Amino acid sequence: MTHTKQLKITKLFRKGASKVPEDCDELQEEIQRLELQLKEKQDELFQLQRNSYRRKASPPKKKAEPFVRPQKIVLSNAVDRLKMDLELMSVLSGIEVQSYVLQDHCCIVYHMQHDTQHQVKHGLRIELKNGVNEVSKSSLPLGFNLEAVMQDFDNIMLPECLGAIRKALVAYYNRLEQFEALKKMLNIEGELFKILDGSHMEISFVAQSDMDEDAEPFDIVLMLDYRVYDIRPKQFAFKEIDLPEGASEVLRQQCAPFKRKPLHKAFRETFIDGVGPYKLVEQFGGRPVEMPKRRQKRFRPRHRQDYNNDDTFRPEECSEHSDEGEME
Repeated sequence: MTHTKQLKITKLFRKGASKVPEDCDELQEEIQRLELQLKEKQDELFQLQRNSYRRKASPPKKKAEPFVRPQKIVLSNAVDRLKMDLELMSVLSGIEVQSYVLQDHCCIVYHMQHDTQHQVKHGLRIELKNGVNEVSKSSLPLGFNLEAVMQDFDNIMLPECLGAIRKALVAYYNRLEQFEALKKMLNIEGELFKILDGSHMEISFVAQSDMDEDAEPFDIVLMLDYRVYDIRPKQFAFKEIDLPEGASEVLRQQCAPFKRKPLHKAFRETFIDGVGPYKLVEQFGGRPVEMPKRRQKRFRPRHRQDYNNDDTFRPEECSEHSDEGEME
């Protein structure tokens, strides 16, 4: 039996380590290659995880679809805007095209804006058939002279012609307002006459010379003539009946304010308050003087504990004690 000496483990390792295998270099290269691939895969995994976290934090935005305007909304907005423009034009010009059908008819409405309690409108229906523009129906005021307006135009559909009708309507109502104001001022001291459209007026009253106290009163008939667009008389004259000698020429000079002032103000300045030689003979001892109204005392309850004892302002308890002067 042979006894062999057992080597220590550390020596065995040293001994084994001292021996280098033949394929060691190839193994080292393989290990390095695998480590490099592992690192690449780890980097790739890191990028994937990073991108996944980024998507969760901020979800991707959807692409904005091209906006298409709804045609109905655009059309309705355009129609509403057109209506507003037409209403504004009718207010500014006083003329409104209510309906228009090509080669058939056209309806024009005139909006009057003079001082009145009710809204006043006048309309024209113009037939456009066969190229002939004629008024078939109208709601013009009584006595309005449309023919006098059309003498200056060949076609009623021209904007200038429609505007001229509007101008003549304004003058028509202005003359009537002046006539009514003068009628109210004279009351029983004069007689007034006019034709329907107010283009001819006659004012009859009694006058007397202010220069001669012994002069007798005499009747005056003042005649005023207007054209269709006039609000001041184009010419005025006096009926040569019972007028004193030379009075007609003096009266023509005295009536100069009628050319530049409203009818009732011109008459007052000419024959009542003016400095002309001939004055209106006032009936019943002169014109009444309006006295200012006394302020009515406000009712106050005697007992302070009364529930009706309030200081509420009530317009009906106020009195109008100031007279408004005439505006030129």
